Amino acid sequence: MEDTILIHKILIHMLDFPADTVHVSDGFAELDDAAAEYYLKRMHKLMSHNRLTDVAVPPLHEVMLRGKQMIESEEEFKRNAKEMSKKLFALGKRIQDMPNANVYYVDFRHNGVRKIAILKVNYKIMPTTLIEGGNVQVVRRQMMPTSGYTTDEAIIIDVENGYMQMLEKKYTIDGKKQFYLNEQWIHGEVALDDRQKYNTMKRVVNKMDDIYKVGRGMEASALMKNEINGCLETNTPVRPIDIVKKVMAKDMQAEEESLLMMEDMGIDEQDVIKALPSMKSLTRCKILTDTEVEISMPVEDYVRGNTLSKRFLDDGSQEITISGIHEIVVK
Repeated sequence: MEDTILIHKILIHMLDFPADTVHVSDGFAELDDAAAEYYLKRMHKLMSHNRLTDVAVPPLHEVMLRGKQMIESEEEFKRNAKEMSKKLFALGKRIQDMPNANVYYVDFRHNGVRKIAILKVNYKIMPTTLIEGGNVQVVRRQMMPTSGYTTDEAIIIDVENGYMQMLEKKYTIDGKKQFYLNEQWIHGEVALDDRQKYNTMKRVVNKMDDIYKVGRGMEASALMKNEINGCLETNTPVRPIDIVKKVMAKDMQAEEESLLMMEDMGIDEQDVIKALPSMKSLTRCKILTDTEVEISMPVEDYVRGNTLSKRFLDDGSQEITISGIHEIVVK
Protein backbone atom coordinates (compact mmCIF):
# COMPACT_ATOMS: atom_id res chain seq x y z
CA MET A 1 0.00 0.00 0.00
CA GLU A 2 1.36 3.41 -0.98
CA ASP A 3 2.29 5.85 1.75
CA THR A 4 -0.03 8.83 2.24
CA ILE A 5 1.63 12.24 1.93
CA LEU A 6 -0.11 15.55 2.52
CA ILE A 7 1.94 18.69 1.80
CA HIS A 8 1.16 21.83 3.82
CA LYS A 9 3.74 24.26 2.42
CA ILE A 10 7.02 24.43 0.54
CA LEU A 11 9.78 27.03 0.54
CA ILE A 12 12.56 26.90 -2.07
CA HIS A 13 16.04 28.42 -1.79
CA MET A 14 18.95 28.22 -4.24
CA LEU A 15 22.60 27.61 -3.40
CA ASP A 16 24.56 29.55 -6.05
CA PHE A 17 28.23 28.70 -5.59
CA PRO A 18 29.70 30.60 -8.59
CA ALA A 19 27.94 33.78 -7.39
CA ASP A 20 28.92 33.00 -3.77
CA THR A 21 25.40 33.56 -2.47
CA VAL A 22 22.18 31.94 -1.27
CA HIS A 23 19.08 33.08 -3.14
CA VAL A 24 16.34 33.16 -0.51
CA SER A 25 12.66 33.00 -1.42
CA ASP A 26 10.26 35.11 0.63
CA GLY A 27 7.11 33.40 -0.64
CA PHE A 28 5.95 29.82 -0.42
CA ALA A 29 5.64 27.72 -3.57
CA GLU A 30 2.29 27.57 -5.33
CA LEU A 31 0.49 24.29 -4.73
CA ASP A 32 -1.99 24.21 -7.61
CA ASP A 33 -2.88 20.86 -9.16
CA ALA A 34 0.10 20.63 -11.53
CA ALA A 35 2.65 21.83 -8.97
CA ALA A 36 1.20 19.64 -6.21
CA GLU A 37 1.51 16.57 -8.45
CA TYR A 38 5.18 17.39 -9.12
CA TYR A 39 6.03 17.87 -5.44
CA LEU A 40 4.07 14.80 -4.35
CA LYS A 41 5.89 12.69 -6.92
CA ARG A 42 9.24 13.92 -5.62
CA MET A 43 8.24 13.33 -1.99
CA HIS A 44 6.99 9.80 -2.66
CA LYS A 45 10.30 8.98 -4.38
CA LEU A 46 12.20 10.33 -1.41
CA MET A 47 10.20 8.52 1.27
CA SER A 48 10.58 5.18 -0.56
CA HIS A 49 14.29 5.66 -1.39
CA ASN A 50 16.26 2.52 -0.45
CA ARG A 51 19.21 4.58 0.82
CA LEU A 52 17.13 6.64 3.24
CA THR A 53 18.54 5.75 6.66
CA ASP A 54 17.60 6.45 10.26
CA VAL A 55 19.95 8.74 12.17
CA ALA A 56 19.96 8.81 15.97
CA VAL A 57 20.51 12.32 17.37
CA PRO A 58 19.93 13.91 20.82
CA PRO A 59 16.49 15.53 21.40
CA LEU A 60 18.14 18.97 21.65
CA HIS A 61 20.06 18.60 18.38
CA GLU A 62 20.15 21.85 16.37
CA VAL A 63 18.33 20.44 13.31
CA MET A 64 15.73 18.65 15.44
CA LEU A 65 14.95 21.88 17.31
CA ARG A 66 14.76 23.88 14.08
CA GLY A 67 12.30 21.37 12.65
CA LYS A 68 10.02 21.76 15.66
CA GLN A 69 10.25 25.56 15.46
CA MET A 70 9.33 25.50 11.75
CA ILE A 71 5.84 24.19 12.43
CA GLU A 72 5.10 26.97 14.93
CA SER A 73 4.55 29.74 12.36
CA GLU A 74 5.37 30.82 8.82
CA GLU A 75 7.90 33.32 10.19
CA GLU A 76 9.73 30.59 12.12
CA PHE A 77 9.60 28.34 9.07
CA LYS A 78 11.29 30.99 6.92
CA ARG A 79 13.84 31.97 9.57
CA ASN A 80 15.02 28.42 10.21
CA ALA A 81 15.04 27.54 6.51
CA LYS A 82 17.30 30.53 5.87
CA GLU A 83 19.71 29.52 8.63
CA MET A 84 19.92 25.92 7.40
CA SER A 85 20.47 27.11 3.82
CA LYS A 86 23.43 29.15 5.06
CA LYS A 87 24.82 26.03 6.73
CA LEU A 88 24.40 23.90 3.60
CA PHE A 89 26.04 26.64 1.53
CA ALA A 90 29.02 26.88 3.90
CA LEU A 91 29.49 23.11 3.77
CA GLY A 92 29.16 23.04 -0.03
CA LYS A 93 31.79 25.76 -0.52
CA ARG A 94 34.41 23.42 0.95
CA ILE A 95 33.80 20.85 -1.78
CA GLN A 96 35.36 21.71 -5.14
CA ASP A 97 32.94 19.84 -7.40
CA MET A 98 29.76 20.81 -5.51
CA PRO A 99 27.11 21.84 -8.09
CA ASN A 100 24.47 24.51 -7.59
CA ALA A 101 21.36 23.22 -5.91
CA ASN A 102 17.76 24.05 -5.11
CA VAL A 103 16.82 23.32 -1.50
CA TYR A 104 13.17 22.45 -0.85
CA TYR A 105 11.86 22.91 2.69
CA VAL A 106 8.66 20.87 2.94
CA ASP A 107 6.13 20.89 5.78
CA PHE A 108 4.08 17.70 5.32
CA ARG A 109 2.33 14.76 6.91
CA HIS A 110 3.49 11.24 6.19
CA ASN A 111 0.83 8.67 7.10
CA GLY A 112 -0.61 11.24 9.49
CA VAL A 113 2.72 12.12 11.16
CA ARG A 114 3.94 15.74 10.96
CA LYS A 115 7.40 16.03 9.40
CA ILE A 116 9.79 18.57 7.92
CA ALA A 117 11.85 17.55 4.88
CA ILE A 118 14.92 19.31 3.53
CA LEU A 119 15.51 18.19 -0.05
CA LYS A 120 18.74 19.21 -1.79
CA VAL A 121 18.26 18.83 -5.54
CA ASN A 122 21.58 19.31 -7.33
CA TYR A 123 21.85 20.86 -10.77
CA LYS A 124 23.13 18.50 -13.46
CA ILE A 125 25.93 19.19 -15.96
CA MET A 126 24.22 18.81 -19.34
CA PRO A 127 25.08 19.70 -22.95
CA THR A 128 23.17 22.70 -24.29
CA THR A 129 23.27 24.75 -27.50
CA LEU A 130 24.80 28.23 -27.37
CA ILE A 131 24.45 30.73 -30.25
CA GLU A 132 26.85 33.66 -30.32
CA GLY A 133 27.58 35.91 -33.31
CA GLY A 134 26.01 33.47 -35.70
CA ASN A 135 28.10 30.57 -34.38
CA VAL A 136 26.41 27.52 -32.94
CA GLN A 137 28.28 25.48 -30.37
CA VAL A 138 27.44 22.85 -27.80
CA VAL A 139 28.60 23.69 -24.29
CA ARG A 140 28.17 21.97 -20.93
CA ARG A 141 26.23 23.94 -18.34
CA GLN A 142 24.53 23.37 -15.03
CA MET A 143 20.84 22.72 -15.60
CA MET A 144 18.00 22.16 -13.15
CA PRO A 145 17.06 18.45 -13.33
CA THR A 146 13.61 17.38 -14.46
CA SER A 147 11.07 15.75 -12.17
CA GLY A 148 12.34 12.34 -13.25
CA TYR A 149 15.55 12.80 -11.27
CA THR A 150 15.60 11.63 -7.69
CA THR A 151 16.64 13.80 -4.77
CA ASP A 152 20.41 13.67 -4.18
CA GLU A 153 20.50 14.60 -0.50
CA ALA A 154 17.86 15.03 2.16
CA ILE A 155 17.17 15.38 5.87
CA ILE A 156 13.75 14.37 7.22
CA ILE A 157 12.71 15.47 10.70
CA ASP A 158 9.86 13.66 12.46
CA VAL A 159 8.75 16.49 14.74
CA GLU A 160 6.16 14.36 16.54
CA ASN A 161 8.29 11.35 17.45
CA GLY A 162 11.65 13.10 17.59
CA TYR A 163 13.75 11.16 15.12
CA MET A 164 15.61 11.91 11.91
CA GLN A 165 16.30 10.26 8.57
CA MET A 166 18.96 11.15 6.04
CA LEU A 167 19.89 10.62 2.40
CA GLU A 168 23.53 11.35 1.59
CA LYS A 169 25.64 11.64 -1.57
CA LYS A 170 29.39 11.17 -1.80
CA TYR A 171 31.70 13.90 -3.08
CA THR A 172 35.44 14.06 -3.61
CA ILE A 173 36.90 15.54 -0.43
CA ASP A 174 40.69 15.62 0.03
CA GLY A 175 41.04 13.28 -2.94
CA LYS A 176 38.63 10.67 -1.58
CA LYS A 177 34.95 10.00 -2.28
CA GLN A 178 33.08 10.41 0.99
CA PHE A 179 29.92 11.68 2.67
CA TYR A 180 29.89 15.05 4.39
CA LEU A 181 26.44 15.90 5.80
CA ASN A 182 26.56 13.63 8.81
CA GLU A 183 30.32 13.80 9.24
CA GLN A 184 30.52 17.59 9.24
CA TRP A 185 27.10 18.73 10.46
CA ILE A 186 24.63 16.23 11.89
CA HIS A 187 27.07 13.99 13.81
CA GLY A 188 24.38 11.36 14.35
CA GLU A 189 24.56 7.60 14.67
CA VAL A 190 23.59 6.26 11.24
CA ALA A 191 21.61 3.02 11.00
CA LEU A 192 22.28 0.40 8.35
CA ASP A 193 20.41 0.79 5.08
CA ASP A 194 18.39 -2.09 3.59
CA ARG A 195 21.22 -3.37 1.40
CA GLN A 196 23.59 -3.44 4.36
CA LYS A 197 21.00 -5.24 6.50
CA TYR A 198 20.49 -7.88 3.80
CA ASN A 199 24.22 -8.41 3.23
CA THR A 200 24.85 -8.61 6.99
CA MET A 201 22.13 -11.23 7.40
CA LYS A 202 23.58 -13.19 4.48
CA ARG A 203 27.13 -13.08 5.89
CA VAL A 204 25.99 -14.25 9.33
CA VAL A 205 23.91 -17.10 7.91
CA ASN A 206 26.74 -18.33 5.66
CA LYS A 207 29.35 -18.08 8.42
CA MET A 208 27.23 -20.03 10.90
CA ASP A 209 26.46 -22.62 8.24
CA ASP A 210 30.20 -23.12 7.63
CA ILE A 211 30.74 -23.71 11.35
CA TYR A 212 27.62 -25.62 12.46
CA LYS A 213 26.27 -27.04 9.17
CA VAL A 214 22.77 -25.80 9.94
CA GLY A 215 21.59 -26.10 6.35
CA ARG A 216 19.98 -29.49 6.99
CA GLY A 217 21.53 -30.93 3.84
CA MET A 218 21.30 -27.73 1.84
CA GLU A 219 22.91 -24.31 1.86
CA ALA A 220 21.62 -21.98 4.58
CA SER A 221 21.54 -19.09 2.09
CA ALA A 222 18.82 -20.96 0.17
CA LEU A 223 16.85 -21.43 3.37
CA MET A 224 17.23 -17.70 4.06
CA LYS A 225 15.83 -16.80 0.64
CA ASN A 226 12.97 -19.23 1.12
CA GLU A 227 12.04 -17.64 4.46
CA ILE A 228 12.12 -14.17 2.86
CA ASN A 229 9.85 -15.35 0.04
CA GLY A 230 7.44 -16.71 2.66
CA CYS A 231 7.29 -13.24 4.26
CA LEU A 232 6.57 -11.65 0.89
CA GLU A 233 3.82 -14.13 0.08
CA THR A 234 2.07 -13.50 3.41
CA ASN A 235 2.76 -9.74 3.38
CA THR A 236 4.78 -10.09 6.60
CA PRO A 237 7.59 -7.61 7.42
CA VAL A 238 11.02 -8.99 6.55
CA ARG A 239 12.86 -8.80 9.88
CA PRO A 240 16.48 -10.03 9.63
CA ILE A 241 16.48 -11.29 13.23
CA ASP A 242 13.37 -13.41 12.63
CA ILE A 243 14.79 -14.81 9.38
CA VAL A 244 18.07 -15.81 11.04
CA LYS A 245 16.22 -17.44 13.96
CA LYS A 246 14.22 -19.62 11.57
CA VAL A 247 17.27 -20.65 9.55
CA MET A 248 19.23 -21.53 12.70
CA ALA A 249 16.28 -23.05 14.58
CA LYS A 250 17.70 -26.62 14.56
CA ASP A 251 20.87 -25.63 16.44
CA MET A 252 20.56 -23.58 19.66
CA GLN A 253 24.27 -22.74 19.78
CA ALA A 254 24.27 -21.53 16.18
CA GLU A 255 21.16 -19.46 16.83
CA GLU A 256 22.62 -17.78 19.92
CA GLU A 257 25.91 -16.96 18.19
CA SER A 258 24.09 -15.69 15.10
CA LEU A 259 21.96 -13.29 17.12
CA LEU A 260 25.02 -11.99 18.96
CA MET A 261 26.77 -11.41 15.63
CA MET A 262 23.73 -9.59 14.27
CA GLU A 263 23.62 -7.37 17.35
CA ASP A 264 27.36 -6.62 17.11
CA MET A 265 26.88 -5.64 13.46
CA GLY A 266 24.11 -3.17 14.27
CA ILE A 267 20.88 -5.13 13.69
CA ASP A 268 18.22 -5.64 16.37
CA GLU A 269 14.69 -7.07 16.56
CA GLN A 270 13.09 -3.83 15.36
CA ASP A 271 15.01 -3.71 12.07
CA VAL A 272 12.99 -4.33 8.91
CA ILE A 273 14.17 -4.66 5.30
CA LYS A 274 11.81 -2.78 3.00
CA ALA A 275 13.80 -2.65 -0.25
CA LEU A 276 14.93 -6.19 -1.10
CA PRO A 277 17.10 -7.45 -3.97
CA SER A 278 15.39 -8.28 -7.24
CA MET A 279 12.78 -11.03 -7.17
CA LYS A 280 14.88 -13.10 -9.56
CA SER A 281 17.80 -13.24 -7.15
CA LEU A 282 15.47 -14.08 -4.24
CA THR A 283 13.47 -16.80 -5.96
CA ARG A 284 16.41 -18.65 -7.55
CA CYS A 285 19.57 -20.25 -6.19
CA LYS A 286 22.71 -21.38 -7.96
CA ILE A 287 24.53 -24.63 -7.20
CA LEU A 288 28.24 -24.79 -8.09
CA THR A 289 30.31 -27.97 -7.87
CA ASP A 290 34.06 -28.52 -7.74
CA THR A 291 33.74 -30.21 -11.14
CA GLU A 292 32.65 -26.85 -12.64
CA VAL A 293 29.03 -27.94 -13.01
CA GLU A 294 26.54 -25.12 -12.43
CA ILE A 295 22.83 -25.61 -11.75
CA SER A 296 20.32 -22.76 -11.39
CA MET A 297 16.88 -23.58 -10.03
CA PRO A 298 13.95 -22.16 -8.01
CA VAL A 299 14.75 -21.79 -4.30
CA GLU A 300 11.48 -23.45 -3.28
CA ASP A 301 12.21 -26.55 -5.38
CA TYR A 302 15.70 -26.81 -3.92
CA VAL A 303 14.57 -26.40 -0.29
CA ARG A 304 11.71 -28.87 -0.64
CA GLY A 305 13.73 -31.32 -2.70
CA ASN A 306 11.10 -31.36 -5.43
CA THR A 307 13.38 -31.96 -8.41
CA LEU A 308 16.91 -32.30 -7.02
CA SER A 309 18.25 -34.83 -4.54
CA LYS A 310 21.75 -35.42 -3.15
CA ARG A 311 23.32 -38.63 -1.90
CA PHE A 312 26.72 -39.16 -0.26
CA LEU A 313 28.78 -42.01 -1.73
CA ASP A 314 31.26 -44.27 0.07
CA ASP A 315 34.26 -42.42 -1.40
CA GLY A 316 33.12 -39.12 0.18
CA SER A 317 31.79 -37.61 -3.03
CA GLN A 318 28.19 -36.66 -3.67
CA GLU A 319 25.74 -37.75 -6.32
CA ILE A 320 23.15 -35.24 -7.59
CA THR A 321 19.96 -36.44 -9.22
CA ILE A 322 17.56 -34.13 -11.08
CA SER A 323 14.12 -35.60 -11.72
CA GLY A 324 10.96 -34.57 -13.54
CA ILE A 325 12.78 -33.42 -16.68
CA HIS A 326 10.87 -33.58 -19.97
CA GLU A 327 13.17 -31.55 -22.18
CA ILE A 328 16.79 -30.31 -22.10
CA VAL A 329 17.88 -27.14 -23.88
CA VAL A 330 21.58 -26.24 -24.06
CA LYS A 331 22.32 -22.49 -23.95
